[in-house]
Formats: sequence, C-alpha cells, structure tokens
Amino acid sequence: MTRRLICPSGLSFFGLTHDDPHTEMQLVQNYKENILEHIFLLMYYGGFSYSDAYKLPIQYRAWFINRINQEFKKSNDKGDGASRAAHHNTPDTRQLQGRNRDHVPANLRRFT
Repeated sequence: MTRRLICPSGLSFFGLTHDDPHTEMQLVQNYKENILEHIFLLMYYGGFSYSDAYKLPIQYRAWFINRINQEFKKSNDKGDGASRAAHHNTPDTRQLQGRNRDHVPANLRRFT
C-alpha cells in the first residue's frame, strides 16, 4: 500500500496536480507563454533587452507592464494616439513629430 503525502492546504506542489497530465502540461505552457508575453512587451515598448527582461523580478516586471499600460491609457484619453515607445524613438521619427533635439546632449558628444 502506497501512502500519498498531501500538502496541508490540500493542493499539490505549486498547485500543479498529476491527476490529469494534459491539464498540467497546459498550465506549464500557459505559464511559459505569459512570461514570454511579458518579456515581449518589455522589449517592444520598454526598450529592454531579452536578458534584462528575463532576469527582472516578477513584481518589477509586472510594475513596468502596468506602467506601460497607464501610459497607453493616458495617451488614449488625450486622443493623440501617439506612442512614445522605444520603437518610435528614432531621430527621423522625432524630427517628423517635431520632437527633435537642437543639440546633442553632453554625455553623447564625441570630442575628436
């Protein structure tokens, strides 16, 4: 007779059960997709590198994503619809939108 150990809360380890392997694999797959979705959003809108976004603690990752979401809501409320995301921050795009710099910032100047 085998004895099955059960967590006092009644749940299995981290909430995943071995009763239905398809459900367990689906939960793991959904978890991986959610992580990749967070990483994609941070890379696309926040300008993070893959490794920086991956190594970011979960609570900070969630904070950055919520903050990006707030910016989108704020821009939608104003009605301009313009995104100041990292992928829209090229010199040509800034010049077309009238946000170009008159001079190069001191920390980016090259003295040759």
